[in-house]
Amino acid sequence: MASLNRVILAGNLTRDVEIKNISDELTVGNTSIAINEGYKDKQTTHFIDITLWNHTAKFANTYLGKGSGVLLEGRLQQDRWQDKDSGQNRSKVYVVVDKLESLDKKGEPRAEVTEVAATEGSASIPF
Repeated sequence: MASLNRVILAGNLTRDVEIKNISDELTVGNTSIAINEGYKDKQTTHFIDITLWNHTAKFANTYLGKGSGVLLEGRLQQDRWQDKDSGQNRSKVYVVVDKLESLDKKGEPRAEVTEVAATEGSASIPF
């Protein structure tokens, strides 16, 4: 049987993207998104961890921050490990983002970003 591992989500970033340069050519960013489901008093919010790589991570770090609306496409990934203290098996499921689009106004970088960064590229990575 064939398998398919694709996720499309729309929500708001719960915190600024934490970015790390692993090497000159490899950058990773981590954050999470909040997705609201339901209606009025029966609303539920889901918090989903996401990982972004290279240009997508740099874009998100430059133009997006806590509260930014995003549309993303990616795949689920599960990490498994054994807890050092308790010896219990642990796991974490998150989305590895392939495509990311800002749902906020285009062309407006976050306040901390300099004017030079604002002129480098567009404010979204289209689908």
